[in-house]
Amino acid sequence: MSSKTAQNEEDPFEMYDLDSGRKLLHEYSGIPNEDVKNHVELIQTKALQVRPYPCIRRYRFLDLIMKTTDVYLEVLDRVKNGEKFMDLGCCFGQEIRQLVHDGAPSVNTYGSDLWGDFLSIGYELFKDKDRLQTTFIAADVFDDSSPLVELAGKMNIIYVGDFFHLFSLEEQEKAAMRVAQLLAAQPGSLIIGRQSGSETAGKFSRAGDTSGRKHFQHNPQSWKELWERIGEKNGTAWTAEVDLCPEFKFKSVPEEKSSEVQRLMSVKGLRYTIRRL
Repeated sequence: MSSKTAQNEEDPFEMYDLDSGRKLLHEYSGIPNEDVKNHVELIQTKALQVRPYPCIRRYRFLDLIMKTTDVYLEVLDRVKNGEKFMDLGCCFGQEIRQLVHDGAPSVNTYGSDLWGDFLSIGYELFKDKDRLQTTFIAADVFDDSSPLVELAGKMNIIYVGDFFHLFSLEEQEKAAMRVAQLLAAQPGSLIIGRQSGSETAGKFSRAGDTSGRKHFQHNPQSWKELWERIGEKNGTAWTAEVDLCPEFKFKSVPEEKSSEVQRLMSVKGLRYTIRRL
């Protein structure tokens, strides 16, 4: 019996609302519902050996966000009609698979992550190596010689999930500049994403990080101001819609909540849609 089974009251797979990811694995990948949990746990174990990210321990790769946004149908229609979509920091490429499952041609999709092993694990998770035509790129967004540079100006829509909050404010501005460079230089180019957020913007240390490294957490106003600075630097203009909302969706919560569960229940996240004018 696994420790997660023995402590089922705080089993992340059962506690969080992961129905969207489970449904995708059943409908897109053809995995029987009764086999989904075992399959996902095997993938999780392998992925944690690459990088022990908390989001992987909590199965965040099964919490599909883009489909819940107000612009999803616009994104789907645009990609169906030939526009190019990229998931930057895509992990296993789960948002791409949802888009493809809903009818977007995978040949119009791109995924990039620093950790190339995650891209390979994505094929194992979704069992689609023989049919998916997405272009996956292992690249460092901060590297001016990375393969991403060759795609400058070629993307129409970029999704960025659980990415910006990993960095300092200075690093976030550099990453945002790269995102702006990747997008087509035309009105309507779109950025969608999520990240951890707060009522008060400022530096913070991530839970469990003993390195002393400081990250920057935004509130809606500071995130909008960052994109105003991006516009000033490269002569562009952007409009940003930003919402602060609960970061985690719980399906069931144990009566006796641990301090960690109580903390996560209060965590806020930013959801944003940024459009070039």
